[in-house]
Amino acid sequence: MKKRVVAITGGNSGIGLAISTLFLENGYKVAIFAQNIERMISFKNKSPDNVLIFSGDVSSNIDLARFYQDCNQQWGGIDTIIANAGVALPECINDVSENSFNKSIDINFKGVFFTVQKSLTYLNRNASIILMSSIQAQRGAGIWSIYGATKAAVRSLTRSLAQELGDSGIRVNTLSPGVTDTPILNKFGFDDTNLKNILEQVSNSTPLGRIASPHEIAKSALFLASDDASFITGADLQVDGGLAQI
Repeated sequence: MKKRVVAITGGNSGIGLAISTLFLENGYKVAIFAQNIERMISFKNKSPDNVLIFSGDVSSNIDLARFYQDCNQQWGGIDTIIANAGVALPECINDVSENSFNKSIDINFKGVFFTVQKSLTYLNRNASIILMSSIQAQRGAGIWSIYGATKAAVRSLTRSLAQELGDSGIRVNTLSPGVTDTPILNKFGFDDTNLKNILEQVSNSTPLGRIASPHEIAKSALFLASDDASFITGADLQVDGGLAQI
């Protein structure tokens, strides 16, 4: 049987890398789009015939188009698209600059939309599209106001795309993680003590009493891509330990 093909943006670290790894382990051919691909060389060496690595900027339509062209030339049609690339910039309202605002919009919203649009020519019938949002899309986001707004835009986009593409058998869903234990937590500029306190507060506010692991988010993505989710579209699967639910 022909192996299924998944194309993922931002698949080189954190949740994206966990998704890439799990899909590869489950027999998929995995095409990864990322800016920094140096760390992916060893990943590709695990299964050279089943991994494609493409260096590009998700806010560039030219890069996205070339990515899908390369994927199609190597393996043919694509079964799953995962728009995972994103940026989170913690800024108080007075600290938001036009440049930082545009960066968030270009990556988190424009990049997601065109990740989908540029893939359509290459999608197999009954393909699955997964847009990565966040529980910040429905909560007061504080210093994450722009991030939360872009993720809310992604959630809205899911509904419209699911309606428009449904006649083609294409399913479109949102996957919204809660706080997840990834290296990005150390890139926000918080010192060790503040970060520890923040994560303890989040854990204490979460009904399950902890934050997520990347593997837990990846398993949810695998479900949405699978035939087990064949009648699910337009939905938002929130994997947050109950943080935004109760």
